[in-house]
Amino acid sequence: MIVKKLVLREDKENSDSNAIALMGLIIALIALSITAILIRICLQENSANTIVFNRLWMASLCFGVLNGISQFRTPKSNQSSELPNQSSESESFYKIGDILLFLGVAIFHLSGRLLWTISIGQTSIANANVLGSLTPLFVTLGAWLFLKQRFDSRFLLGLLLAIVGTTVLAYEDFFKSSSSFIGDSIALSSSLFYAVNFLILEKLRVKFNVEIILFWRCCLGAIFMLPVVLIWEEQYFPIGWTGWLAIVCLALICEVVGHGLVVYSLKHFSSSFVSLVLLLDPIVAGILAWIIFAEHLSVFNVVGFAIIMQGIYLAKTGQGADKSNDTTEELASQTTEELEPINEGEQLSLF
Repeated sequence: MIVKKLVLREDKENSDSNAIALMGLIIALIALSITAILIRICLQENSANTIVFNRLWMASLCFGVLNGISQFRTPKSNQSSELPNQSSESESFYKIGDILLFLGVAIFHLSGRLLWTISIGQTSIANANVLGSLTPLFVTLGAWLFLKQRFDSRFLLGLLLAIVGTTVLAYEDFFKSSSSFIGDSIALSSSLFYAVNFLILEKLRVKFNVEIILFWRCCLGAIFMLPVVLIWEEQYFPIGWTGWLAIVCLALICEVVGHGLVVYSLKHFSSSFVSLVLLLDPIVAGILAWIIFAEHLSVFNVVGFAIIMQGIYLAKTGQGADKSNDTTEELASQTTEELEPINEGEQLSLF
């Protein structure tokens, strides 16, 4: 009876928190979808290297302030971690493994972004988009191999449908343009780097909060980009107010809000499911481009959107999307006879 009540309460709490996280993931998708539009505005005054550099150092300042506010509002003497196995000591010092993970997430995220940008100049945009959309496939494979996560056939079918949907999006251009083996290889490598980035983020999310993770990712990324900007660029910052406004929006909307909510959702959803939802980014960006720039939306865009949505629905209702599925099923499978008698204090520790 006690186990049944605990499972019911846990199901309700998980359902509420997952609904909030899913809403946050949708908001993140909208925030990230305007990235291409803002970059197009920034490119009128700056190069791609300076755009990335300015975006990262601005975002690192924002995350540093947010983390400082969070630490100030939560005294360490009364600090209770937002994650079950996160201790107050974890935020006061970092172990060697933590430092390596922070370095890794900065390097792989920055490398993935850079490789995908390079691939656009080496192969067709259609090929770059299709091969770059294979990130969820690599994330799922990595989560199964290294994080010991389990996925059922329903989730895998949803994954397959979502990837097919992204292929449909690029169908018109895929057969019209010639492909390049080198460019295609670079685009494929970018999806692999992004996948490793997601897996490291999921690992870090177990111990650290969103502000700390993204502060170090942005700060280290800006440090890595600094010599590139100093050596190869003559202009480091935007000139006019339009360029500054676009850069600030990239940092605040895309990096802080968009990536912040993506990393937050990793507490509730697996990295495989999160990367799958982000496949909708080109669709939302296409709709915004249609509204703002009057760009054309074809039948393939609509069909691709429908297929991706169906794939995400199947993945969400399958095993492997929610972090709490395995825990809940394990508790539900236990019977009262298999558990030792527990007192009032022990009951509280199970929530």
